Amino acid sequence: MVVNVLFSAAFVSGQFLPAKPAKPTKPAAAKAKPAAAKTNGLKIIKEGIGIDGIIVGKSTSKDVIKKFGKVYRWEVNKKYSYQMTYPEAGVSFYFCQNDKTEEIFLIEIKSPYKGKTSRGITLGRSTKEETEKIYGKPKDGFEYPGINFYYNRYGNRNLITEIDIVERSGLRQCDAKK
Repeated sequence: MVVNVLFSAAFVSGQFLPAKPAKPTKPAAAKAKPAAAKTNGLKIIKEGIGIDGIIVGKSTSKDVIKKFGKVYRWEVNKKYSYQMTYPEAGVSFYFCQNDKTEEIFLIEIKSPYKGKTSRGITLGRSTKEETEKIYGKPKDGFEYPGINFYYNRYGNRNLITEIDIVERSGLRQCDAKK
């Protein structure tokens, strides 16, 4: 433990005269480090929940615009869904065309987004094999409750290149009523 001791002095007739030391004080509590410092600058991708305060199954397109801005690429996915893409951020947000509330049902995350899942899988660094060790062998595709992974082969490594956050109940079917 570090103890700070404060001294005071008086300047009398051209000389410093030390006074009694002040009572020792305990150092002020260290300020908590920001979350980014604990995650090496990576944002946390929460399975079945979301990123950056945008929550699947709860947040709307208006929430996305408040968080990420009005400049995005708009895509129409046939008669199924709309997609708002922020290429500079590496994220896309999907909502059903027949949903008047425009509730986000899928968040797609790619490079240049800097993030890792709450279980430690890092976008662009972790491999398919590391993902299987942490999440288990997938039963269907590379899908788990609340999260889907996609990978590409680079040399001899299968790197995770996309992470999709979906509701824990699975990917919403846009033709189904909520």
